[in-house]
Amino acid sequence: MAMHDPLRRQIKAAQTAINMSQEDYKAMLMRVTGKHSSTDLSRNQIYAVLDEFKRLGWKPNAKNGRLIKTIQFLWMRLGEENCLETPTKKAMEAFCNKYVETRTFYSAPRGQLQHLVEVLKKWCERENISTGSIK
Repeated sequence: MAMHDPLRRQIKAAQTAINMSQEDYKAMLMRVTGKHSSTDLSRNQIYAVLDEFKRLGWKPNAKNGRLIKTIQFLWMRLGEENCLETPTKKAMEAFCNKYVETRTFYSAPRGQLQHLVEVLKKWCERENISTGSIK
């Protein structure tokens, strides 16, 4: 089931982006999939939910997806080099959420994500950590 985690994050980002309440979200999940929780969904059901969000006006942003992957990579590099007290996904999200104006950095505007990438790159530079081809 771990392979579905990025897709589940997309569901949550879509829910946030269109300002859907938790109650409406649960009702939509039930209507589209017959399930109460995204953790119970198959890959096809996840895609059906994402399609429903698109029908409701959500527009996924592939460029933001690349920025989020870069943020995750930089956090992973800092963790590999023992520069993080807590190198977990939850700690990364908490750190990132301090830099964005939305509820979660997964739904932050592109400019805020770019700023976050720069913050993490500078941290890596200070720690002399190689980040490969990320400039």
